[in-house]
Amino acid sequence: MKEIRIYPKPELLNTWAIDRTRFSPDATKPPLCLRCGQPLAPVLAQNALSRHADVYICDTCGTDEALCDAIGFPKRFILWDAVENQRLKAPADDDAWLLKPLCSFNQIYLDATEDQMGRKSPGTELAYSRSDYDGWKWWTTWFTVHEELKTPDRVAEIDQFMEALFALSEMASLDTLRQMCQVYAEPTSDPTECNLYCDTERFHVWLRLITRKRDYNLYAHFYVRESEER
Repeated sequence: MKEIRIYPKPELLNTWAIDRTRFSPDATKPPLCLRCGQPLAPVLAQNALSRHADVYICDTCGTDEALCDAIGFPKRFILWDAVENQRLKAPADDDAWLLKPLCSFNQIYLDATEDQMGRKSPGTELAYSRSDYDGWKWWTTWFTVHEELKTPDRVAEIDQFMEALFALSEMASLDTLRQMCQVYAEPTSDPTECNLYCDTERFHVWLRLITRKRDYNLYAHFYVRESEER
């Protein structure tokens, strides 16, 4: 089964694996903190293990991370220095689908039309799902938007994507979903909602994530990519 990874988790872990080999008490140029960009202490133990990724950050960032967590506003990975300044090194030969906090397909919403229920959607939307977590498992209901876009290959890819999505450890509960939203996702004006996006072989995917209890917790929208329309 093809896997889903959440950007920039694999990139951070791979970059840290490389940086870790450069530690030496007499190093003239120790690796930089992935979070703030300042040099790490030359002795590994003098740095701090991040609360949100299996990487070491500088001691100052370790303290700041604890304070941010205490008030419920951790620093999102997209704002880490290594991400902003493109210092990350992607794993080689990783063909997993990447969930990202930035939308790369805003243009598809320019041709959105309104259906009889007053719901607007792009003409490329094949289907969307609505899921809720009952404390034990996920329950999902599907809605077809444009039946004429349906093909066996597209349906198979949607099924494969959703299976991989629910296999993520971050989707194991509302608590882990909430933690994922705090550090990985695009925030919204509502602190209980966030967005993630993905480009697969056949689709642009928009995930609307909702961390409130007794509510629908996930909407997954699948838009056929331009290359698939031809």
